[in-house]
Amino acid sequence: MRKFFFIALLATVAVGVNAQDYNSSLGLRLGRPLGLSYKKFVSPSNAFEVIADLDIFQKHTTKISGSGFYLWQWNLADVPKLSWFVGPGASAGVFVTKVNSTTTSDFNVSLDGLIGLEYKIPKAPLALSADFGPRFYFMHDAGFYWGGALTVRYTF
Repeated sequence: MRKFFFIALLATVAVGVNAQDYNSSLGLRLGRPLGLSYKKFVSPSNAFEVIADLDIFQKHTTKISGSGFYLWQWNLADVPKLSWFVGPGASAGVFVTKVNSTTTSDFNVSLDGLIGLEYKIPKAPLALSADFGPRFYFMHDAGFYWGGALTVRYTF
């Protein structure tokens, strides 16, 4: 069993080398919710991502929130410039609900997860990604939810 874990660790390290071709990126998230994304690599296979969200797709509720993630990112061995990532995060935000002439607002906190694929376009300062993940809200509409988005980023 120890041998299996050692081989898995070596494979992860080998796959993780040069998992990115840029240091930072800024982009637009298209999904539910809409948002802006900033991603910063702190090592070849570790990154922080910060997302500012605006969810306007619910009938009577608008959500404004911020999320932060710590991501592990590895190349897929057979496809140049394609990598996958996974990581935990947290969010905090405000829900504003308007029904008839009554407006209420609630604060919310959640624990989040994220998994996805990213493709860095060769010879262009662009990266495309698709991700999804769970989110557990603790306050307003407490419970377990799923979300996801497509993101287009300018890399630098």
